[in-house]
Amino acid sequence: MDQQHLTIMATKFQSALDRTTLNERGQHLEFAKRQRQLTPFRFGLSVIASMATQQVPSIASLHRDFNALWDMESTYKAFYQQLAKASCAEFFRLSLCDVMGKLTRKVLGFETGHALSDFKRLVIQDGSSLALHNALADRFPGRFRAVKPAAVELHCTMDVLQDAPFTIVLSPDTDSEHDYRPAPETLKGDLFLADRGYLDLAYLRDIDRHGGFFIVRAKAGLNPRVLDAFREDGRRIKSCQGRELKAIISKFPKQQRAECQVEWTKDHDPFTLRLIVRWNPQTQAFDYLLTNLESSRYPLTTVCLGHKLRWQVELLFKEWKSHANLHAFDTEKETIAEALIWASLVAATLKRFLAHAAEHGLEVVLSTRKAAMSPAYVLPELFRSLRQGDGPWYRRAFKAMIRYLGGNAKRAHPKRDARTGRAQLGLKPVFELSDHKALRNSNEEPVAA
Repeated sequence: MDQQHLTIMATKFQSALDRTTLNERGQHLEFAKRQRQLTPFRFGLSVIASMATQQVPSIASLHRDFNALWDMESTYKAFYQQLAKASCAEFFRLSLCDVMGKLTRKVLGFETGHALSDFKRLVIQDGSSLALHNALADRFPGRFRAVKPAAVELHCTMDVLQDAPFTIVLSPDTDSEHDYRPAPETLKGDLFLADRGYLDLAYLRDIDRHGGFFIVRAKAGLNPRVLDAFREDGRRIKSCQGRELKAIISKFPKQQRAECQVEWTKDHDPFTLRLIVRWNPQTQAFDYLLTNLESSRYPLTTVCLGHKLRWQVELLFKEWKSHANLHAFDTEKETIAEALIWASLVAATLKRFLAHAAEHGLEVVLSTRKAAMSPAYVLPELFRSLRQGDGPWYRRAFKAMIRYLGGNAKRAHPKRDARTGRAQLGLKPVFELSDHKALRNSNEEPVAA
């Protein structure tokens, strides 16, 4: 185990849940004007620990966990009143921002020279909905009112190379996804991956003009003018040049993929892109990918495999809902619902950081899903040690947590992952990259991204 790395990671983790930091944040928000039993530090640490270590069915369970962690006899009423404050939701939201800022770093990458090593970030944008108590339908209206009258949408912007989100926004489920896309100017030098719900030609053109790149799943209704078209084996598809896509789609093969150069006219200017066409036997229809990547550097196969990386955000959503208590609590209070959502995301972010810290420190490839499932056995001790702040007890508990993950959260099928998973395209943990190994062998400490 890399002791220097372990010390750095332990210090970062503790600083995100520091007594002084949490108490000052609570006082600033007037979450706790006077320091009584339910201080912001005690309250925040307890709620986050409960969300991270076990299934939490109710607010009463959170209250019992608080008394157990701090060996107190606080009343349910006092605990509930703290949770119901509007400032409580903001307290956990700001805590999430702090945790994401302190504990997010580059953990994956491509070898120098690989086509996708050209990009600073691989950015994924998507959203996931969460049903709430029906009484909250006026504040958080759901898109499917007959089934889910009240629901929220978590709009997540994630970097594949950090294997973590860097922006999370909570909104009513009825809000448009387009309102929460990253601004085109922020994507300079990045590769943007998105599903067809985010397709907007004006938006894609702005990304292109600001020096960004994208691979976006296209809608079947698109009808650009086809400038040229080729089958995957390199043979030109005849009689396609200068015609609209809908008029020639029957000419495309179903046994292999095809690639077109297509053009739209936007604001009197031509906008030319690559369109990948694939037959989907399950839907009995063609699928489409749009990209502005150059074909000489990024062949058809690279584009298709690159877009598959978008699935990482879906795995993140599943992890949140399955292993961090992101579910509909039986509460009619808007502020409580928001506070518990933010607290669950803090817990999920902390557990993913521990997985990354163990992977890098032990140089073993881990599964973040297994890491999110496993900490119920060892993580409670780590949170108990945090009651005393940074010290010998905490350092021993952190080291035990890292060792536990290294032995129990390994990826089950690394060879299969190299054939069909995210490693299929050459994505590796940072410690496996040649550049990192060269720095380590020269006794130089690599700079964290």
